[in-house]
Amino acid sequence: MNTLPAKQKTADERLEALARSASTVTLLKYNSGNWTISDSPVPADTRFVLYPDQVSHSWTNFYGGKVVTEISAVVAEDDDGDPELRIVKGKGRKDLGLDDENQWEFDSAGKRRDPWVYGFGLPMMNAETGAVVMFKIASVGGMAAIAQQVASFTRNRRLGYPIVTLSTASYKNKKHGGFTSYPVFINVGYDTPPAPVIANGGNGDGARVIGANKVRDREVDDLDDCPF
Repeated sequence: MNTLPAKQKTADERLEALARSASTVTLLKYNSGNWTISDSPVPADTRFVLYPDQVSHSWTNFYGGKVVTEISAVVAEDDDGDPELRIVKGKGRKDLGLDDENQWEFDSAGKRRDPWVYGFGLPMMNAETGAVVMFKIASVGGMAAIAQQVASFTRNRRLGYPIVTLSTASYKNKKHGGFTSYPVFINVGYDTPPAPVIANGGNGDGARVIGANKVRDREVDDLDDCPF
């Protein structure tokens, strides 16, 4: 029996279909010093297992405070990508279009805002409940926090996946004044069993938590802290 669709989808159509199928992925958000899941504050003593080897990077197109489209890949599997150059699946900012700054929307400070945002995604699991969430961030401080966990995991892979609690810190912003907050992971131990196989990402051949990213009907709270 032939199970192929009558009309083959284009690459863009397949990506959009995948994005729609992942609409139930739960996001862990960080905004102005606050950690939330589904708008509920995360208790400070909640422990999460991180999966730094499954970090993704993405270019996300926003319009009207919502996600229009997204190009995403697991960094370790993106043969055509380069996080340092912000290239995802062979595409850097210059390849994405929407270059006319006069057509860009204004941010809360009245400045034109690039509709394409580069960021990282880190899959995590509640160590007590087993619930999986995705932490997505595009701020400099947020991406640095994820990069530091990747570096630490690479050096200490033999210890297993890091277990952390969530915190926050801030620095004096010389450019804009005041203080800017950024997310902090506090390492409290290690989880040695392999990561679970979770829908969308796993095929039974090894650890896999990350699926696709939720890209529909997401409100943007504060692009300076987290556009996702």
